[in-house]
Amino acid sequence: MTSTCDLIIENVHLASMQTNGQPYGWVKDASIGVADGKIIFVGNGQNHQYDSSNRVDGNGRWLTPGLIDCHTHLVYGGNRAEEFEKRLQGISYADLAK
Repeated sequence: MTSTCDLIIENVHLASMQTNGQPYGWVKDASIGVADGKIIFVGNGQNHQYDSSNRVDGNGRWLTPGLIDCHTHLVYGGNRAEEFEKRLQGISYADLAK
């Protein structure tokens, strides 16, 4: 039985954050299925039980997870409540810096 999903992305190489117990990995010639905004399957090639009228050919490109830059800034010892209030009123960062 074939299930349907909202989107299938085919013919991509996937960078993964974990595979077979290793910290980083990849899946060659993969497909991804999406339904209701969530990934419902990841697999090799077209070896899956899903169908969709919305298919994207990745043309052998790499697809990676959304990576986040978790950097930090020096601690600020003051109070920025007033700046926050001004930002809520629409004042730009450039105007606040003046």
